Amino acid sequence: MQALQLSNFGASNLSLVDIALPEPRDHEVVVRLKAASLNPRDSQIIAGQFTTAVDFPLTPLSDGAGTVIAVGAAVTRFDVGDNVTTLFFPNWYSGEATAGERAVSTGLEVSGSAREAGIFHEDSLALSAPHLSAAEAACYPCAGLTAWSALFDKSSVTEGSWVLIQGTGGVATMGIQLAKAAGAHVIVISSSDDKLKKAEALGADHLINYVTTPEWGARAFELSGHGVDAVLEIGGNATLENSLNAIRHGGHINIIGYMAGIDMGITVFPLIIKNANLHGIGTGNRDSYECLMNFVADHRIRPPIHQRFPLRELQQGLNALDTESPFGKVVIDIPVS
Repeated sequence: MQALQLSNFGASNLSLVDIALPEPRDHEVVVRLKAASLNPRDSQIIAGQFTTAVDFPLTPLSDGAGTVIAVGAAVTRFDVGDNVTTLFFPNWYSGEATAGERAVSTGLEVSGSAREAGIFHEDSLALSAPHLSAAEAACYPCAGLTAWSALFDKSSVTEGSWVLIQGTGGVATMGIQLAKAAGAHVIVISSSDDKLKKAEALGADHLINYVTTPEWGARAFELSGHGVDAVLEIGGNATLENSLNAIRHGGHINIIGYMAGIDMGITVFPLIIKNANLHGIGTGNRDSYECLMNFVADHRIRPPIHQRFPLRELQQGLNALDTESPFGKVVIDIPVS
């Protein structure tokens, strides 16, 4: 099989190599990978901006989807022909990660999805929602689970809840779809009127251009009548004050990004006044992912895909992710030949 490997930091150091695939052991499955999706972390790892602790050569990309083509003698979770996706944290199955379950992540500590096929322990995979193509399924392991963990595991969003979503990237667009499918009211902020129109087509109820409405937190509070129940906080330093203004008393701010800076830059007083719940979200566990897949299947949700690239053009895909501010996900089609 062929795999795209990183020999040193920098996308120019990616190259296709031939790798032999051994027979699966008792609890292992062989997956013919068909698609992967890109996350900012993938770009940062390849560029050497995420960590310097990389064991080269590295097969990158955390999120992949494909079909089981062989199983070990003791495998019980999957059969040949099942469509599956990778897990961002392959050893985190349930509950909180209190015993090192997050120490290993796909595409960094273990080989990622930028390859034609791979051997995986059966516990490190999950079934895809049956209606999804491989390209669609590959969008969920990181961005989809992050949105799910924030909105449902931490914020208990349900019918009638008010949700504020920042931006229109991978996590944000999935957040819009998931919240709407749950019956929530969704407010979306963006600097682009064109992207706000696309967000409306996904189901957003209220649209705020944060350039023309810099006090968007107060506007979101006004729209909801009592303050929003949950925020997908992507900006960080420059947006948290507005997020605090937007939430209701006891509301939830789910911090999943730091596009505007890693220093939160706030004082304790507004947190106390709002009785605010701040959650740091780092994807989630397999149980939550399987709940997500069931929900996606029940509601026939399909993720928005910004652009697709063949595996040979991963560098161009990374450039699109880094420079084009995609609406939705950038996908890599795995077949090489």
